[in-house]
Amino acid sequence: MKKMKCISLLLCMSLLLQALAITGTAAETTGAPVETAGAATLPSEQASAQTQSTQAAEDLPFGTACVQNGCRTIEGMVPLAGSDRKLESAQAAFLYEVDTGTVVYSYNPDVKISPGSLTKLVTGMVVLQHCEMDEIVTITGDVHRRPAGSIHAGLKTDEEISVKDLIHCLLLESANDAAIALAVHVAGNQSSFITLMNQWVTSIGCTNTQFESVHGLDDNSMTSARDMARIMMAANENETMVEILGTLSYTVGATNKNEERSFRTGNYMIDKGNIEDFQDSRVTGGMFSYVQAYGASLVVSMETDPEEDPPGEMQFIGVVLGCTRTFDPNLEWKAIVYGNFNEMTDLMKLGFNNFKVNRIIYDGMTLSQFAVAGGECNAVGQARVDIDSVVPISANMNNLYMTFNITDGGLTAPVKKDDLIATMQIKYLNSVLAEAEVYAMGSVSVAGDNGVTIHGTEVQTGGDGSGVLSVIGTICVIVLGLVAAYLAFNSYMRSRMRARRRKRRADRRRNY
Repeated sequence: MKKMKCISLLLCMSLLLQALAITGTAAETTGAPVETAGAATLPSEQASAQTQSTQAAEDLPFGTACVQNGCRTIEGMVPLAGSDRKLESAQAAFLYEVDTGTVVYSYNPDVKISPGSLTKLVTGMVVLQHCEMDEIVTITGDVHRRPAGSIHAGLKTDEEISVKDLIHCLLLESANDAAIALAVHVAGNQSSFITLMNQWVTSIGCTNTQFESVHGLDDNSMTSARDMARIMMAANENETMVEILGTLSYTVGATNKNEERSFRTGNYMIDKGNIEDFQDSRVTGGMFSYVQAYGASLVVSMETDPEEDPPGEMQFIGVVLGCTRTFDPNLEWKAIVYGNFNEMTDLMKLGFNNFKVNRIIYDGMTLSQFAVAGGECNAVGQARVDIDSVVPISANMNNLYMTFNITDGGLTAPVKKDDLIATMQIKYLNSVLAEAEVYAMGSVSVAGDNGVTIHGTEVQTGGDGSGVLSVIGTICVIVLGLVAAYLAFNSYMRSRMRARRRKRRADRRRNY
């Protein structure tokens, strides 16, 4: 009997000590500050990208990391395909996907290089800002001051010709006398027109471009591959410019000084009339240049061919500057390697053969879970925006990963539904593809707060002591429960012993 009492007593004491340990641990965990936790793994249908949470993923302000450390917008400094040399001779190159705002590839994108005849793109844009296409221009003697031996349209003093005819001569034939005639017509002289050109490129965000002539045949005009992409983007917003840059041939009607003249574009990417090697149906327009001193350059617009390219429409602007052109030693006029068209062909293959467009973030997409200090559960974050990006063809969402910056360094309960709780970056290799804000999918209450208020008559005082009283009350309840259990167990054991004694007595009586 005594042995059973001792065992019962030891069992009760063990349970009591265990309960005290659990209560103390729970109180410590609830009151401690919670640091930013790693993202919990969500079901695959909710989180299709590999996630990774961090307290300070980047020091850059929100919205700038995808530019400074990524490929977002034309300003992106870390191209998706890197910046190593991929073309044989181009001094600079740039490949930009317009619809998603992704810099796919760049090489020396901000190095200043002579634009050569690409200057005429800007000449044409300024003319279209100041003139109507049916305006008549009277040619002055200025046109004869063009660079010696340069391409011209054969304009004559006092010839009357329309702006439409001149701008086709400018962009299809790359005629330098047409550039001078238009500049004088718009601004009175070339110097004033050059001022308008420089003002315009500054207005569209060019930072490395400065023109010293209206045609580009000088030693001082400078641009960069990134700026030429900006210029081409602006040109693509002008319907007249888009039409002219995609024109294969044009005929200037007879004037008071000249007979009818016909011109054919020198952009072999859109025309196979002379050279069939470079024509590609995906090229919609562009401008070319070759000056022996500066090399061969080209800027074009390209778009996906649904019959040949991977799913997903893409619209590229490609730029190559300062490519090497080589000629047949026996026929100095015959090019063996054109340079700009060869390099652009390779740049086009890089873009269309290796990349696709994917939606990497969609509105309502579950992103990750975030620990909430003092909360009853983690907060689940979701995106509120659709974001598309160019990604490698071989990539899937598991190749992308996310990092998070928690709002104000941490989350504390309560958190309300739709609260901004974090910002997110989504990356591929070393390039930040995009950034997005993260919002709470649902509310997170304070731990133990079930939303039910119990009204009592007793007034509690001393906020610091309430926690201690709660722990003491919990211990008392546990002790009383254990004592009651012990008494019940002891009573049960006594009754069993009495029953056994009665049985033994009855057995002895029967035996006698």
